[in-house]
Amino acid sequence: MRNRLSFLSLWSINDALNLEQLKEGLDELRLAGLEGVIFHPRFYPNEPVYMSEEYLHILSNLILYAKSTGMIFWIYDENGWPSGTASGEVIKRLPDSSCKYVNWISDEEGGRLVFGEKAAVSSLDAAATQTFIAIIHEGYRKGLLPEAFDYVTGFFSDEVAFLDGHGITVKTGAIPWDEGFVQLYEGKHHEALLPNLPLLFTTGKGYETFRARYWEMLTDAIIASFYKPIADWCEKHGKKFTAHLKAEESPFFQLSYSGSCFQVLKYVETPAIDALERFPGNNFYPRIAHSIAMQQGRDGALVEAMGGSGWGVSPESFTNYVMWLAGHGVEHFVLHLNQLKLTTQAVQDWPPSMPSHLTWKDAFPALLASIKEQAAQLPNLRANPEVLIVTPTRGIMAHFDTTDAMQMNEHDGSNIPSSTAGILNAKMLALVEACHAEGLHYELSEERFIEESGLFMDGALRIGMRDYTHVLIADGCRWKDPAIEERLRSVGITVCHPEDWRDILPIKASAAVSAAVTSDLKQTPWVAESPQWNQILVELQQQESGKLLVELNLEESESFGGMTLLLLDAVSEVWVNGKPMELLPTTSGYEGDISVAQIDGKSKLMLEVTRLPEGEAFPIAFLRGNFAVKSKAALIEKDEHQWMLEGPLELSPISDVIDSANLIESGFPYASSPIAMRKMVFLDASERGAIQLTDLWADAAFVKLGGQELGWCWGPHWSVPLPQSLQGGSYELEVLLYPSTFNMYGPHHHLDGDRYLTSPDQYKGIKNFADRPDAPEQTRVSCAHFVKWGMSGDVQLLHWK
Repeated sequence: MRNRLSFLSLWSINDALNLEQLKEGLDELRLAGLEGVIFHPRFYPNEPVYMSEEYLHILSNLILYAKSTGMIFWIYDENGWPSGTASGEVIKRLPDSSCKYVNWISDEEGGRLVFGEKAAVSSLDAAATQTFIAIIHEGYRKGLLPEAFDYVTGFFSDEVAFLDGHGITVKTGAIPWDEGFVQLYEGKHHEALLPNLPLLFTTGKGYETFRARYWEMLTDAIIASFYKPIADWCEKHGKKFTAHLKAEESPFFQLSYSGSCFQVLKYVETPAIDALERFPGNNFYPRIAHSIAMQQGRDGALVEAMGGSGWGVSPESFTNYVMWLAGHGVEHFVLHLNQLKLTTQAVQDWPPSMPSHLTWKDAFPALLASIKEQAAQLPNLRANPEVLIVTPTRGIMAHFDTTDAMQMNEHDGSNIPSSTAGILNAKMLALVEACHAEGLHYELSEERFIEESGLFMDGALRIGMRDYTHVLIADGCRWKDPAIEERLRSVGITVCHPEDWRDILPIKASAAVSAAVTSDLKQTPWVAESPQWNQILVELQQQESGKLLVELNLEESESFGGMTLLLLDAVSEVWVNGKPMELLPTTSGYEGDISVAQIDGKSKLMLEVTRLPEGEAFPIAFLRGNFAVKSKAALIEKDEHQWMLEGPLELSPISDVIDSANLIESGFPYASSPIAMRKMVFLDASERGAIQLTDLWADAAFVKLGGQELGWCWGPHWSVPLPQSLQGGSYELEVLLYPSTFNMYGPHHHLDGDRYLTSPDQYKGIKNFADRPDAPEQTRVSCAHFVKWGMSGDVQLLHWK
């Protein structure tokens, strides 16, 4: 099968290592349809100590268990991120490690260079990388059981960039520096480096050439100091090596973090990208990884996908995202991320935790199977491409001004100013979008790659394993050989430019889409079934005493029966209406029962929580029971996707008749479980096609007809096929309607509610780079947001022409 996709989990190991718990977690991911994991210590509590003998012993047994179940097993090469520090051990062994930089300060005499440094491990320090390899890679090789190490697929490096990876240029306008650059530069270019350094910041004579040379030197330095040593080690020991860079979205954005993605990823055995958020991005950077994989003859390209996409991710948005990337030839998907243990910190850690903690996780096997089937029908991008688009990497380097970089959003590289380099960047991205819109099969490269790796064949430009008969040169490309275009033409290669490519390249007509036809069915209205239990998120407030308190209004509490309090984190003690509660650890957290006697006839429920001294500041807590969650205030429609609800909220009896069209207003705003909807439908024996649900708001639905399971469905089609053999008559149609996971985990009080990009700071109400630019500094609002949930439309019969 062409375009075969594989799905792995970036498995966040955020709890003490317990082999049985780890096996259960691995089994859960396997049963969800994933084919393997990348084992990623992340906020790891150091129990047992990271890389210790006990740690490696437990991991060996887990790897052997993965082998026995057929699960692929990669190892993430760090505890946390970015890679390179060995959880702080490198700097302990090399205490003089430093990240050096050079900046420019304007003064009355025009300005001067200022050199600085900070204590940190630098990606430009080859000795630090060798120490990192000795601790991590050699640590795993020597410490794991031989059979376990042999089974490990490879190692994953994350977001390594210049210096310590934290964007010195974007944050301060400084440029990475090292004393070794003097000899490196002068040996290659036969001119002095130091007298030319001001040209990085000023526009003196020859600044374009010098800037391009300096940034290419930086690119070579990070390759030589970090990427190549790790790639060589992995190759020597028979392991794959994958890595994604930081800031891949555009050539301008890449520059200040890694120089050239094209050059760096050439040394990565499985080239990768980091695709964040919930919605598809541009059509430039996914194609970089695919292009390099094809040029270098690799197995394929990998993506760390959907980090920070938020708890509101749905099967529909997940499908759209994966298909966007698969449409660029990306075949290996590492889903960010799945938490081993869902604590408060984990809920807020660039969510979601996927699939284990999604409300619709039971749909995941069907979802992945559906996506794989769709991907198999995509164009085969392993076939010969129609055109090579040349990125003006060197051209952007030549005009790169660090003050421009300081205006960028450090998350996605947006807000690049319209400077010379910024305009070249924008034109390149627009060119790629235009080619993509016309359906061209394009691949990408850059000036230097063609000069150093390209072979001018009879009628084709060969880069590695790929031959290109057509070359589209973007505006701003800067060549060492001014006659390179003529050289390309002289061997029969077709060269085109942004102004003429549409007249030269083969433009495809859009494929026809089969039309669906619907017809009405005789049916009864929907009836929503009362769930076995409901829940409310308990919003604990800090008191002057330091304790956390919440007071809930109760209405007809005698109807509730007992309740259960679930805390995601350990606390010192909990008091319920003045009486202590016993909490017991469970697989979900810490639970305690509230008896009928404690609430029967009461109009208030007061919960008081004492935190542990080093515990979670505001632990997430849910109260569960047989009640509805209501407010005296009316629901406010925020947009077509969300409701807003002002408090205070109260707990009241669940109505005998539930409004199936609006389950939020019916008392289930924080629900995590599906609600069953039923109706009778009348079908003829001749009916064929599919049943389609209409006018609904949900993440997913599971459908049964006359007790027979028809399967899962989700937006935008909301349809399931009817059985092949169907007798005429009346049937009970049962639909389990699944709510958005956002309704459970929020952040409910963020001013945008369910945002396509969710960071930890959005739970705190602090504006950050994941917010829209015009957001206020404090983003917390009083009303709570909920994704719409309910169904009101008739069922229709769907068939295709």
